Amino acid sequence: MKLALDFGTTNSLVALRQADGETTVLPLGPLTDPDLNTIPSLVYIHEDGQVTVGHQAQLLDSDDRLFRDFKRGILATPPPQPRSLNGQMWHPRDIGKQFLRTVMAALPNQIDMLAMSVPVTAFQEYVEWLFTIFDDIPTEKVRVVDESTAAALGYAIKLPGAMVLVFDFGGGTLDLSLVKLPEHRDNTGGFLGRLLYGGSEDRSAQVIAKAGRILGGSDIDHWLAQHLSQQYGLNPNSYLLQECERAKIALSDAEETIIHFGGKTIPLTRHDLRDLLEQHGFFTAIRRVIDKVMHTARQNGIFKEDIQHVLLVGGMSLMPAVQDVLKAYYGEERVHADKPFTAVAEGALLLTEGGGLNDYLIHSYGLRYLDEGSHRYDEFLPMGTTIPLDKPVEIMLRAAHEAQRELEIIISEIDPDRAEAIEVIQENGETIFVAQGGDASVSITPLNVETPLLIPLEPPGTADKDRIRAAFTVDANRRLHVTLTDVQKRRTLVKDAVLATIR
Repeated sequence: MKLALDFGTTNSLVALRQADGETTVLPLGPLTDPDLNTIPSLVYIHEDGQVTVGHQAQLLDSDDRLFRDFKRGILATPPPQPRSLNGQMWHPRDIGKQFLRTVMAALPNQIDMLAMSVPVTAFQEYVEWLFTIFDDIPTEKVRVVDESTAAALGYAIKLPGAMVLVFDFGGGTLDLSLVKLPEHRDNTGGFLGRLLYGGSEDRSAQVIAKAGRILGGSDIDHWLAQHLSQQYGLNPNSYLLQECERAKIALSDAEETIIHFGGKTIPLTRHDLRDLLEQHGFFTAIRRVIDKVMHTARQNGIFKEDIQHVLLVGGMSLMPAVQDVLKAYYGEERVHADKPFTAVAEGALLLTEGGGLNDYLIHSYGLRYLDEGSHRYDEFLPMGTTIPLDKPVEIMLRAAHEAQRELEIIISEIDPDRAEAIEVIQENGETIFVAQGGDASVSITPLNVETPLLIPLEPPGTADKDRIRAAFTVDANRRLHVTLTDVQKRRTLVKDAVLATIR
């Protein structure tokens, strides 16, 4: 049995590839919301330590025991503070593990392949955390693909060579991928089901550009709850958040809605919500991510006129104000919202059929070195490097000082446009991180600082002479390999060691 799991900030989904090639959503009994056929990404911790997940958790009445938006906390840097319940500290990763393992336990026993989608903005730690959850499934049976790329595969675009932009905007992240579909018609039919990783350029889909940001519908819920609590003296608890979420969704179809809370009746219009989003830099953030994708596209000779389809994914993509931004930039006729909730899972399933993409790195990677006593980073894998990378990238290393007896290899991930976060303290003591719309900064994340690769130098190295040749490659599963050679002794010290999983 081949399954795909789309783990979302607000809702999650499991899809099944049937024998006839059709894709269907797999309901998981009481975990699944019967109206939406999705699994609410909610976890409730009972006083006795029992855990309730999904739709059942949605029905329980407690504020401090109900966890929502924990996927945001897993992705956040720095991570939010844990919540104390039953004498135990619950971190977002602990809650996420409870959620995913409960979902996994509800799946059929025989799984031949599981495709798991991750945000474009996901860093190595997130992917490694996922693999700890699926440790009872052989690694070769788990495929990881970014959510935007999966959506590009899942949409029924059958025009050979079409240039498509996937705009994936959900509860927690905004992810964009610009993808060129294969040139051959037989490869685009059947949802690209026969694509092979690493094929020739005209027989494989090609990812041209990617960009992402930690920003989503849950931010709007929190901004609106803050606004109402300040204007009307309301208690900003989880019940108000639920009412704000309901009002936000209602305004996708209506010009005005009513918020009922704390004995008050509060009218809210689309115009009111748009003004609030402007104040928080929401539209500026969207345009920045679009600009980042288009900057990479232009470097590859692709302009907005060349993009034939803009495919909308995620609940936030249905907001009229969001669609207005895209229609104003790309033209109304190119913007499609046919399958906002199932495209990711459907596309991820294609990878279980051997489908794939010519992909590339969305972050840069550098080696840490000492410069006048400070740590600096020498980039050796720039953003945009096509993977898998079979031809090694070679770097010559030397000692930082005379008579040095050891070199350390520390790899760092470099993201020039990662969103910062602001801290919001709820009255029940829960700490929640909400994205700032307009601001971003460079983020440098060491990947193996706890377990650096240590290379002994015998005889000791000197600062004026190259000593170690480092040859780096990246395989199809995004694992970074290194081979180290002592050029003075003409001896291989390390052969094809895996340093990290990179994005």
